[in-house]
Amino acid sequence: MKSILFAATLGLSTLFASTAFAQVSEVRLGINIHDIDWTGFGSGADKERSVALNGEIIFEEPEFLKWALSPQPYIGGSLNLEGETSHGGAGLLWRQTFAEKFYFDFSFGLAAHDGTIEAMPSDLVQRVADDPSIAPGLSAAEVAQFQVDIAEFQNRQNTEIDFGSRILFRQQISLGYRWNDDWSAHIFAEHLSNGKILVQNRPNEGVDTVGFRLARHF
Repeated sequence: MKSILFAATLGLSTLFASTAFAQVSEVRLGINIHDIDWTGFGSGADKERSVALNGEIIFEEPEFLKWALSPQPYIGGSLNLEGETSHGGAGLLWRQTFAEKFYFDFSFGLAAHDGTIEAMPSDLVQRVADDPSIAPGLSAAEVAQFQVDIAEFQNRQNTEIDFGSRILFRQQISLGYRWNDDWSAHIFAEHLSNGKILVQNRPNEGVDTVGFRLARHF
């Protein structure tokens, strides 16, 4: 299911981008460590520490965005290799070159993910939480079910990131070195969360990743 969602999101993004931005500037492929909490705004508990493959397609800057310091549109995403959260989306990238062959990128966009929006307790656990006085009146079967449900809920709280929203903001910074006209390599760090802007009264644990990519320029 996760792979299907990732592929569908990336496919739709590619279709949109190929129509709107005809010229591909760069293709990036790499690997990253998922859920490291480098910003302090991630889940804070390494709930989904894992490895993922990631990729991006960067397009030439369009004329109509020159007023915004000539950002380059991108599409991309991450496919988790251990069954944790994957995501795909699109946005804009700004690049600054320095010392001839080094470059710094900042990108901002939106991403759709297949992780947990919010781990919720079962109706039975919620009823007891709302009114503890009903606990002594539970039948033996209800008590047994309560114990199963509370254990499952606690496990989900400890192992799943509560993103709060299916759509997240995505920010990424990269530091790279361009070997020649065709190839470069860079390290990157990114953060995904809803920023408590996309939704209200929902969790916003977010996730941080760091990784390495090779890039082919055109």
